[in-house]
Amino acid sequence: MRKKRFFPLQIKILLLSLFVVIIPITTFGIISFNQTSQIMQQKISLSNMNTVEQIGNNIEFIVQNVHDISLYLIQNENVRTYFHLQGNESIDTIYHNKLKIESDLQQLISPKIFIDSIYIKGVNNLELNTADHRNELSPNTVSRSAELYGKPIWYLDTVYDYKNRPIKVLSMVRSIYDTSNITRKLAVMKINVNADAFYNIYKDKMIVESDEFFVLDNNDTIISATSSNKVGDTFDYSMFSKSRLNSDMGYFQIKFKGLVYLVTYYKFGNNGWKIINIVPLKQLLKDNTKVQDDLIITIIICFAVCTAIITFFSGRILARLKKLSKLMGKVENEDFDVYIEPKGNDEITRLYHSFNRMSAKLKELIQKVYSVQLKQREAELMALQAQINPHFLYNTLDNIYWMGRMEKAFETSKMVQALSKLFRQSLNNGEETTKVRNEIEHIKNYIIIQQIRYKDKITFSLNVEDDTLEYFTIKFVLQPLVENAIVHGRRDQDKCGMIDISVFKENGKLLFKVEDNGVGVDLDEINRLLEEPDGKRGMAIKNVNDRIQLFFGDEYGLKFIKKENGTTVIVTQPLIEEGKQ
Repeated sequence: MRKKRFFPLQIKILLLSLFVVIIPITTFGIISFNQTSQIMQQKISLSNMNTVEQIGNNIEFIVQNVHDISLYLIQNENVRTYFHLQGNESIDTIYHNKLKIESDLQQLISPKIFIDSIYIKGVNNLELNTADHRNELSPNTVSRSAELYGKPIWYLDTVYDYKNRPIKVLSMVRSIYDTSNITRKLAVMKINVNADAFYNIYKDKMIVESDEFFVLDNNDTIISATSSNKVGDTFDYSMFSKSRLNSDMGYFQIKFKGLVYLVTYYKFGNNGWKIINIVPLKQLLKDNTKVQDDLIITIIICFAVCTAIITFFSGRILARLKKLSKLMGKVENEDFDVYIEPKGNDEITRLYHSFNRMSAKLKELIQKVYSVQLKQREAELMALQAQINPHFLYNTLDNIYWMGRMEKAFETSKMVQALSKLFRQSLNNGEETTKVRNEIEHIKNYIIIQQIRYKDKITFSLNVEDDTLEYFTIKFVLQPLVENAIVHGRRDQDKCGMIDISVFKENGKLLFKVEDNGVGVDLDEINRLLEEPDGKRGMAIKNVNDRIQLFFGDEYGLKFIKKENGTTVIVTQPLIEEGKQ
């Protein structure tokens, strides 16, 4: 029978997991992208429509201003009187009237920076001109104006300054009639608007370079456009039907030469003007493309992360099975000295336990005699160790003490005797508490050893109130504090260290106080040391504080006070008349 090809379990888990994960992620991503794209298109279209509406209103403001000025000129008494003149008046009178009217007109248009100039040509061949420009009215324009009987005409024109340099303007032309005889034409006015006045309104609103704006009059003649070479032409409706501009404002999408465009329009004023904006939708949706790219990257990242996570966790799970398989191979090769650490609470852990029991049982059956002998050996060793008791240590120290006395090494004998007493007191029959009397005796022996060690470099004073001796305290409450005081007192090698130890009652409490004249301690460091949950530094000091609070409560413990010269440590505990085990 043909042996099946080995297919690792980890690969199976990985492929299955990726199949389960990647399909929902991809589906969710596509749905999210489509919804986001639709929302963005709607928001961009509405925003673009608001922009076009604002541009149209700004252009309407200029058109309305020009219209208001033209009405003012038609109704102005001085203007009508001037163009009623028949040439019988003196030149001075005509010239004086001309200057006054032109001055008034200049004051009228000076605040309106979008107006270039005003030119009026009368039937009586008199002229008014607010600028040094050479203004002309073509016969065709005059004829069209007469046909419209006072209605305005807008067109792109060119005037020339005093140096004969051309200036592009948008001109509004309309006829002025005699108010007393409306069939009698007095003059034709031309109000010139800076050619860039309309363009400047929408140039900053262009989102992309291919963004196009068109300002059309009621005859669909292009009054202003992004491309100046189209001004004066009739708007080309080849991209879309004019019938789609069926409301006052709106937007729609068209497809032209393979590209999708967003068309936004707004009709403003009472003269049939409108503004049209055409922009490639792809340019507006650059951010949407970025969202699409980000989505693809996100899916790839999710795929990679999922692959890594699945590989990691499946690897950890299968590593345990591989470990078990490897050890089972050892057992198969009669190596029963194997053990696998069971961790967790799943089926694999149960397999570990079963394997350990199996291998242990096999090992026990095979090595039973050896195991029994080994246990007997260990029992004999423990029995031998149990025969060694503290009396051996005490007797040895006593022998050293008497040998020192016999050899007249009195200081050595004194130190050994103090050390022996320290050891005896440290056992204290296994009790955790001791009387203050015993604690004082213990610290006296400790001081004896330190005095022999440092000779006259440190002096000690011990003041204990007699009525405190029978109270109970924890063992070794003073020794770590005195040892700490010795360390700080010895930092300044140039002066003699002084350590004062006091035991007294105050406000119904028992106090131990240790003072030194050393360099002092860093209180912040001490406080951090006492608050560390598992501090490794200053373990003896922290141990005293923790034991006091454990025995007597959190309101008791150590308090460090830094003085100008030295440190004071105060231990506070309640008055206890009976010891605790």
